[in-house]
Amino acid sequence: MERLHKVSAGFVFAFLCLHFANHFVGLLGSGAHAQFMDAARLVYRHPVVEMAVMLAFFVQILTGIPLIIEIWTQKKDFIHQLQAVSGLVMVIFILVHVGVIAVARMAFNLDTNFEFAAATFAPPLTYAAYGFYGAGVFALFSHFGCILYDVFKKTSKPVGWLLLIATLGVGGYATWLLLMMYSGHLYPVTIPDAYQHLF
Repeated sequence: MERLHKVSAGFVFAFLCLHFANHFVGLLGSGAHAQFMDAARLVYRHPVVEMAVMLAFFVQILTGIPLIIEIWTQKKDFIHQLQAVSGLVMVIFILVHVGVIAVARMAFNLDTNFEFAAATFAPPLTYAAYGFYGAGVFALFSHFGCILYDVFKKTSKPVGWLLLIATLGVGGYATWLLLMMYSGHLYPVTIPDAYQHLF
């Protein structure tokens, strides 16, 4: 189970690197975000790649939930507990996030672009969006930090702790930047009428 979880994590990690690169390019402006997304979609919107990524996420959830239960039932150490909690948050985030995007694309024929993400921060869901996206992004960094700790703990536990703390710090800052960007605090964000009343 754990081995399958790690293998599927490789596919998910590759997609997330591209996906988050797209988000962070948005710090240069929504136009830069759109240009990067158009190029990136040539890769991850290809039917075969998209199905492979979705399958990898499905396997991550399917194998991750038993691992979470195992950590809690065996009452493992703090790092494992953090890994389990962050994993559970990501499971919830992925299911909701992918579900909302699927409905927007298939039922409303909307492009799930920068404006779509920014629209979730408009009233009345502003504070819910902060909590939801904030928890999802920070959980990802927390989970990755736990993995780094696990990799280095056998050779150098202090290095493992340093990497975990550094990853949490970077994750906190990255989460803050993305929330500020999509909520229009870094630069003005215009939400088209098609997205205004979506949420």
